[in-house]
Amino acid sequence: MENIGLVLPGGGMRGVYTSGVIDFFIEKNLRFPYTIGVSAGACNGSAYISSQHGFGKIFYTKYLNDKRYLNLRNLFRHDKPVLGMDFIFDEMPNKLELFDFDSFNKAPEKLIITATNCINGESVYIDRHNCDDLLKAIRASCSLPFVSPIVEYSDMQLLDGGLSDPIPIKKSQNDGNSKNIVVLTSDHESSKKPRYIKRLAKKFYPDNNTLIQTIDNCYDIYNDSLKYVNEQQKDGKAFVITPSQSIKLNTLDKNHKNINNLYSLGYQDASNSYNQMINYIKN
Repeated sequence: MENIGLVLPGGGMRGVYTSGVIDFFIEKNLRFPYTIGVSAGACNGSAYISSQHGFGKIFYTKYLNDKRYLNLRNLFRHDKPVLGMDFIFDEMPNKLELFDFDSFNKAPEKLIITATNCINGESVYIDRHNCDDLLKAIRASCSLPFVSPIVEYSDMQLLDGGLSDPIPIKKSQNDGNSKNIVVLTSDHESSKKPRYIKRLAKKFYPDNNTLIQTIDNCYDIYNDSLKYVNEQQKDGKAFVITPSQSIKLNTLDKNHKNINNLYSLGYQDASNSYNQMINYIKN
């Protein structure tokens, strides 16, 4: 299976949809040679490479009510993060829900982790084969502005990859993949910019005009990326798996029922589209 890329965007808690898709792929032993992930997509991509079925769902559901994981009360405090990044990217994978580093390291498939450079606003693509700290790289990719601290990685200051390249299909294509499987966690509708996003960015990052502008532009970048994916799908250069039903779930949502339903929908949508996807890959 050459020149096939798997593109996994983020979406916060909506990333559980991708977890369902990934678990179906693992059951089918469907191994793509190249995966590129953003934020939640990078988390799911790592579980896919290590072939840990159910790993993503556990991360989204088991500790949802644990304040060390997600504490929405901290939205009103600047001294404590909303997301417990130390808990998520240290205690959970290293102590509570062990990530299979052995299987991950032995797997030959490529994984690219996408983050955003806070100094110049450009995308940073971290190849897991050239990465000395996998969890920190994924943490950087997942660090949402306003609710997570900036991550220092390899002499860079990094935040959420979705700010600069939310659906990195062009990177996959530039790396030689003529066909791409793209998993979207929402439908094909455009994203609307919050009314006061630039003012909020100035409040949080008053000394970084580049980052302020990057945050202000990210919604336009997402809409352009989505438009490009739709065009690639029409031209037969992308196969898109996207929710077949509307299940409301926000970026930091804690609705257990909807999270579980969205996971099941991802699994079912992957199953329903499997034969069509295989035909797309072969032809």
